[in-house]
Amino acid sequence: MKIMGKKLHLNSMVVRILATVMIGILFAVISVSAIVIHISEDIFVDTYGKSQERVFLQIENDLNKFHENLNKIMDAVDASWAFRLYLSDQELDSQLAFQTAYEMNQDLREAIPTNVENISVMVIGVNGKSYLNREESIILPESEILESEISKQVLERDEGIVYQYADVGFTSTTRNSPVIMATKVLRYQEIREPYAIVYITMKESDWSKFYGYFTSEYATFYMVDASKRIISSDRKDKLCKKATEIFPYQEPEEGFRRSTAVQENQHVTLLTKQLPYYNYTICGVIDTEKALGRLYNIPQLWIICALVAAVVVLITFWAVAQTTKPLSALAQKMADARKKQYDEHIKITGSEEIQQLGRTYNSMLDDLNRYIGELMHTQKEKRKAEISALQMQINPHYVYNTLASIKWMIYQGEVEKSTRAIDAFISLLRNTIGNMDEYITVEKEIENLKNYVLINNYRYGDKVHVEYFVTFGCEECRLPKMILQPFVENAFFHAFPANRRGNITVLVRMMGKNLQIQVIDDGVGMDQKRLRELEEGNAQSEHFSGIGVNNVDDRLKLIYGEAYGIDVKSEEGRGTTITILLPAKFKEEEDQIG
Repeated sequence: MKIMGKKLHLNSMVVRILATVMIGILFAVISVSAIVIHISEDIFVDTYGKSQERVFLQIENDLNKFHENLNKIMDAVDASWAFRLYLSDQELDSQLAFQTAYEMNQDLREAIPTNVENISVMVIGVNGKSYLNREESIILPESEILESEISKQVLERDEGIVYQYADVGFTSTTRNSPVIMATKVLRYQEIREPYAIVYITMKESDWSKFYGYFTSEYATFYMVDASKRIISSDRKDKLCKKATEIFPYQEPEEGFRRSTAVQENQHVTLLTKQLPYYNYTICGVIDTEKALGRLYNIPQLWIICALVAAVVVLITFWAVAQTTKPLSALAQKMADARKKQYDEHIKITGSEEIQQLGRTYNSMLDDLNRYIGELMHTQKEKRKAEISALQMQINPHYVYNTLASIKWMIYQGEVEKSTRAIDAFISLLRNTIGNMDEYITVEKEIENLKNYVLINNYRYGDKVHVEYFVTFGCEECRLPKMILQPFVENAFFHAFPANRRGNITVLVRMMGKNLQIQVIDDGVGMDQKRLRELEEGNAQSEHFSGIGVNNVDDRLKLIYGEAYGIDVKSEEGRGTTITILLPAKFKEEEDQIG
């Protein structure tokens, strides 16, 4: 995965091409799919709407036939002499009553078609007599039924059938069920006075036979009365509710009507058809999105599109990778060049443009190698010349005065002391003037400091005590020559004026991969003016050299880089701390520095 990630990073052009192709493919897939689905939706809605229009016409036709059958039943009751005799005020003997009951059953049996099922025919005369075609009972007194709202509404009609919805029926089989009743008043033709009311009752659940083949998981049927109340539906939880609260109900128009609307953020198709005989409106609500989901397998469509896109991307990736392979190799070589691998030429392959780029890169590497070699040689020679110049900066007055001091000690008879002074002075001069090496070990540098301090203590007295602390492992570390002496010298002559006594501490330690050297004194400290003099150097007669802080700092930065150098912290009356930071280098690493 890391290698793949690296390749993809180096082949950013490949990534961009792939991203462009992928975006283009996705855009094309989404656009085409959206257009196809939109067109399909329109075609489907139109085609399905037309097919459902025929279904609705069939539902209307079935309901109209049912109405005609109910009308024939009621006409048969009205035309039957047995029903008229039974519902009259005439007293009947037992034989006539039996014959009348038999004839009523026969007349009604002949009047009810065989395709009409699950209906209850009840006839109640104004005289309180009743008839029921089923083996069930009437649960209310006849007088109460005649006084009911259903009866009052039909009595207001001169003729014709009135269809009404009721929460419960009047018989024992319909006492707990919503029903739809077809009622009609029977009247004497001569005086037009009513003599009976016919109640044909059908459970609401049985009405589904008229529209059951229309309903589905995405299609719902509603039968709505004139007051916009739902009186029959496959959604039983919606019965008796206002249609306007359930779906985007629209006022009915003559004939069949098809329209579109939005219901609960879903696009739906509305189908409506009036039933004049019933004074009802039948409505169909089709969830277009669900219907289209069955027509098209949307997840499968997206999977196919994704597979096609993946194949195209893989082919494109292979083609682009092969084309840009030489460019990737060139990018890798350039990355290696950042690691100072300047001798690895790139193989010249690929297109003419990439070959030209490769040749230019190889030529640049050659020029860079040549330039780096010349630069390193120049810097090395420059540092050697700098060392020579520094060595020439040894103050002759210091030499003269030191020799004069040794001579005086000899006159005084201090042979041993003068001998140690001469040995120290010879060693100091040998390691500074006589040694042309650019680098010196920490151990040798500390030895030079000790010789210098010994000479100064003999010349000026033991007023300054110097301590050396070198942590284990630092002795063989190599550092540029004449780095520490200028700071110890400055402490001697400026930190302790007027024969003031004090201490100087030289601390050498490892800090990770770096070497830290500190020269710490408890002298008088320095103000800003004196700090500037220290930085610039001062070739006073009593000084061994006139090397300043800036000179040392510049040398370290030139050799090791800007991260290394000198830091000076001083406060009047509280002493001075010189901190020198440089990388820890040993003998085997010296050639790499130079």
